[in-house]
Amino acid sequence: MQASPAAGQVSRPGTNLAAFVIGLPLAAGLLAAVHLGPWEHPAIHIVRRYVTHPVQWAVVVFFCCAIGTLLAKLWVNLTERRACRLLRLPARDGKTMPAADAGRLVGCVEQLSYRLRRTFVARRVLAVLDFLTQRRSADGLDDQLRALADADAAALEGSYSLTKFITWAIPILGFLGTVLGITGAISGITPEVLEKSLSGVTGGLSEAFDSTALALGLTMLTMFCSFLVERAEQGVLDHVDGYVESHLAHRFQRTATGAVAAAPQMQGLAEFGEKLVQRQADLWAKTFAEKERQSAELYGRQQDRLGVALEMALEKTLQTHTQRLAALEKQAAEQGGKLLDGLSAMATAVRDAGREHLAALSRVGEMMAAQALTLVQLQAGEKQLIQLQTVLHENLSALAGAGAFEEAVHNLTAAVHLLTSRTLPMQVRGPGGKAA
Repeated sequence: MQASPAAGQVSRPGTNLAAFVIGLPLAAGLLAAVHLGPWEHPAIHIVRRYVTHPVQWAVVVFFCCAIGTLLAKLWVNLTERRACRLLRLPARDGKTMPAADAGRLVGCVEQLSYRLRRTFVARRVLAVLDFLTQRRSADGLDDQLRALADADAAALEGSYSLTKFITWAIPILGFLGTVLGITGAISGITPEVLEKSLSGVTGGLSEAFDSTALALGLTMLTMFCSFLVERAEQGVLDHVDGYVESHLAHRFQRTATGAVAAAPQMQGLAEFGEKLVQRQADLWAKTFAEKERQSAELYGRQQDRLGVALEMALEKTLQTHTQRLAALEKQAAEQGGKLLDGLSAMATAVRDAGREHLAALSRVGEMMAAQALTLVQLQAGEKQLIQLQTVLHENLSALAGAGAFEEAVHNLTAAVHLLTSRTLPMQVRGPGGKAA
């Protein structure tokens, strides 16, 4: 049996329509149940608080559309798993079959219902069989399997575009409700209204923040449900990849005619490549040798230039240092001469001062000697005065005893004359023994 041209092109049922077929009635039912329901329960009052504004209704509608899409995908996922269980290919007997006989396996897929033939596993098997039937060869089958797997993965990811858009739009609607609520709350505020009551302002603000809270909560719930469903569908794709790899990848014969025909060309290509590589290696070797020679010459020239430059710099430096040393020596000699002249003048001054001091000391010594001599003479005169006093006392005693007062006066006068004659020459001569 031949595979039909459209066997591998059967479109997979989409789930975007379910977002409106299921989501809109679900949203209408939920809103009607909350607002028109007969029950009076505290939980219903809390829920009713979060669905009073039109923006909040829109948030609920978007959430229900996303849930409707996920429910439809979950139903399709169950169908995928059922198709994997029901699709049975003939068991392999350990031998490979020609690729031209792949059309006989199409009947195993066509036994499934129309809905099951639109699943991933049925479409993948039909596409592989159609490829083998048209090519009549299993060459390139591995590449075809990878291409089909990539196509199914891209299709699965693209099927979540509406859900991702809704997940992005719900928080935006929540923020829009917050902005509208805050605007409505502060639009009619006047000082009179603030004095009378604040309930109008606080009510608008609570409604505004309730919109954001509702949107964030429903966004988290949508993302969680989307994650679970996507993981389930990814598991189905993994099962399909394993099923095709196990039942079809190694069932058919791989011919080597193409390889045998291409062997001489490959041999020639290999020889040409070897020659090309050898020529390239020789060219690189010559290039490297030339570069090394040029580098060596350049390095030698640079060394010579560097040596000449260093020699000139050293000579210039030596000349500069020699000039500086000569100037320093001249300056040191001049300073040394000045220092010696100063020292000579100082020595002369010290010598003259020493002589003057020595002369002064000599004069002081002479004066001290004269004073010492004067003191000796004074001591001798003092002794004579003491003797005279003693004689005078004796004389007075003798006068008193004899009653001869006149004689005593004469003796006293004689004593005074004697003392005056002895004292007057010393006063005339002065302390140095010279006449005054």
